[in-house]
Amino acid sequence: MYLIIAALFATGTLWLYVHMTRVDDAMPSPLEPWAMKLHGAAAMGILYFAGTMLHGHMLHGWHNRRNRLAGGVTALVFGMLAVTGYGLYYFGGDAVRSVTEWGHWIAGFGTPPLLFWHIVTGRRRRQTPILSRNDRRHEAHATRHRSKPDADTRP
Repeated sequence: MYLIIAALFATGTLWLYVHMTRVDDAMPSPLEPWAMKLHGAAAMGILYFAGTMLHGHMLHGWHNRRNRLAGGVTALVFGMLAVTGYGLYYFGGDAVRSVTEWGHWIAGFGTPPLLFWHIVTGRRRRQTPILSRNDRRHEAHATRHRSKPDADTRP
């Protein structure tokens, strides 16, 4: 999955650079269509893997109350990339296309640091044990009902 994300970032960045540095009346670079074809192929791959992660990774983490903020934001951005990617092909009108392009570019360039944040936060929290709801209740109950040390027993 990391390789596909790296391919998406590289091909999207390449396409954007070649597209934006082209002089208005110049012929498009042959890199533009190839970068876009590879980007689209990688996008199909990431959609597949993101779908497979829903059951095994995302729902498990959400149920266990793990990394919800970073995971939720990451899932939201991946959803935004899917919608704006679709929109780049099918949404009409210059104003809508412009908003869709900018949304896709911002989300695309934001994905690597966001994913890094999600991974680091998840690995850091993985070191703490997962407590079930009953374990959390028991722990809270035990904390509330601990006896305080008597004044006589202190040195």
